[in-house]
Amino acid sequence: MSPARVFAPLCIGLLAGVGCDAASPPDTNVASGSPDASGGATSDAGGGSADAEAAAPAPGEPTDGADASGDGGGSTVADASIAEAGIDATSGGPSDGGDAATATLPARVLLYYLGAVPTISMQSMTAQLAFYAQTLSGWGFASDQSVDPTTISDSNLQRYAALAMVNTCFEPFGMGKPDTPQSQAIQAFLRRGGGLFGTHCADVTFAGQNPPALYNQLIGGRGGNGYFEGQNNCRKLADHPSTAALPATFSFTGNLDNTDFLAADSTVLVKCTWVEPNGADVAVSWYRTEGAGRVFYTDFAKIDTDLTDPVIGPHVTAGLSWVLQR
Repeated sequence: MSPARVFAPLCIGLLAGVGCDAASPPDTNVASGSPDASGGATSDAGGGSADAEAAAPAPGEPTDGADASGDGGGSTVADASIAEAGIDATSGGPSDGGDAATATLPARVLLYYLGAVPTISMQSMTAQLAFYAQTLSGWGFASDQSVDPTTISDSNLQRYAALAMVNTCFEPFGMGKPDTPQSQAIQAFLRRGGGLFGTHCADVTFAGQNPPALYNQLIGGRGGNGYFEGQNNCRKLADHPSTAALPATFSFTGNLDNTDFLAADSTVLVKCTWVEPNGADVAVSWYRTEGAGRVFYTDFAKIDTDLTDPVIGPHVTAGLSWVLQR
């Protein structure tokens, strides 16, 4: 992950060796189908494509279905309005796999991205969310977009087959907020068969906690010990649906983080060696299970062009598909 460009109180002393520029929290209005700086949206499956082209409102302009509200901790999040889950997985939802428990999960995915902006540009996040929504729609899944930590609750997660943590950097549940109670809700969700999918800085979270936060134990690792932007020499380590299309070795030019914690039960799928500055060999993608649920994480997909890359893109989407037990 590149140097953090989040508001100063968030990252001072958070990541050793990573600088940060002071910035104001982004606007948190909700736009239907196209997020603003940290808004939310809902996309229903059935038309074969995501409703991801609607124009976002002007900054500060209220929209139907949501308003900006504080989280009580000095930052604001969207009071996202999420459509009711309507597609049952037994009729046009997941296919090929899954047991009786997972077969009853709604064919709906929560795309959560609080903390992504401004570390990731809003333009890139808009494209990423649209890509995931369209991919899911093609599989028969609806999707919701949110930056509201209250959507990650035991009761609300029952409306989803999976939770996608899309570039949720540093403090994904609000500035100054711990990982609980959201991580406890995620654990219960996984144990009853839900899925957890994470990209890039979704693991660069809750730095310095020892033992690592429950959230990092669930997602399988924690980013730390530096990052690198440039050419990386990568290799496939294990057979898995997400690595089936990967060549044995490949090159990746982009941003990758190191890890300072990797769960004992995480199976590393891909490692990459930084060409510079010190040739560190870092874990990039892994998977694990939690009860009946599946977890897939990859440090790829910081930017939207990774998702359309002919090598990286299929790896990321196959990981999402596996999490959904398709």
